[in-house]
Amino acid sequence: MKNRQTIDIIKLFKNHLGDKIDDFTLPPPIFTIMECEVIAYDEVEKSLTVKMPVLKQWLNPYGTMQGSMIDTAIDNAVGPLSMLVASANMTRTIETKLLKAVGLDVGYIYVTAHLMEQKKRRLTFVARVTDVEGVVYATSKVVNFVLMELVYERL
Repeated sequence: MKNRQTIDIIKLFKNHLGDKIDDFTLPPPIFTIMECEVIAYDEVEKSLTVKMPVLKQWLNPYGTMQGSMIDTAIDNAVGPLSMLVASANMTRTIETKLLKAVGLDVGYIYVTAHLMEQKKRRLTFVARVTDVEGVVYATSKVVNFVLMELVYERL
């Protein structure tokens, strides 16, 4: 993960969405608030990696990153990837295993999301939260559903 160049998320979506980019709020406000950066996107592998700092405001009373903020970080990787691999969709479930506490000393977390399967309207993603050295802090399975009314627009 070291020395990865940031990928301009607007250019990434502009290439994918064309003029329809104006129909969306990109990047989403939470992506900006959490200071996320896309550092890798693989169109063939259907994966995306996002880097974000571990900030004091995300900590719980024990001084570690709150679990819901880790889920939000995961959603900040799965969300953009979902827009790049399918028509409009929404998160249905996030099932996360928190394996190790994320403290300020970690500095940055890296969330890599992969589309594992698409069956009709169901998209299944897996995500891993790591540090710069590749230590795994959390894993997640995320299921999204393609919105029905927009499925017909693509036909």
